[in-house]
Amino acid sequence: MEDRVWRIIKTVSDMYEIDLERFRRRRPFELLVAVILSQRTSRENVRKAMERFNRRFRDVEDVANARLREIEDAIRPAGIWRMKAARIRKIARQLLKLEGGLDSILKKPYPEARKILSSMEGVGPKTADVFLMAARDEPVLPIDTHIFRIMRRLGVADERDDYESLRLKLEAVTPPHMRMKAHLALIEFGRNICRARNPKCSQCPLAEICLSREGCSNP
Repeated sequence: MEDRVWRIIKTVSDMYEIDLERFRRRRPFELLVAVILSQRTSRENVRKAMERFNRRFRDVEDVANARLREIEDAIRPAGIWRMKAARIRKIARQLLKLEGGLDSILKKPYPEARKILSSMEGVGPKTADVFLMAARDEPVLPIDTHIFRIMRRLGVADERDDYESLRLKLEAVTPPHMRMKAHLALIEFGRNICRARNPKCSQCPLAEICLSREGCSNP
């Protein structure tokens, strides 16, 4: 199984050039907002929403005191804006009550930082992991719906796997310095090749080890 996981990680990581610097150009709260906006939408939609958000809001306090409709209008390009806007404002209000805000969290060891973030309403383990990975190069490999789908089709994940078990399974094989790129490359692979609908099996370099190959609509 470890050989299979490594083959998947290495093959997919080599397929894509990933701009890791784009995360380092954002401030912590801005980055956390971008992580929330990225759920169930495209990178281009996140970019448009973040441009509008940054034009309207200056800092955490500005967001915490904003009317919900203002936040909704700002992030509308990212989709499901009502849910995301409510979540963003809740997080901003919680951060105002936290001494030192996100900067204080980023100074803490991974288990403690993750625990604090995950305890906040609107931030789950996956969001916490993605934020810490992007904000300070934490060597984690967060799992999203694309990665779950890829790993199920390729025989790495099964019905017993949840977020934590699959994350640990992939991290056990992936060197720490490769985890951020692997996470982002797997998402690109899931969006472009191993899609939920009409996967492009004829373009997949891993088709020979795919358990779903026979049922593929694009053999």
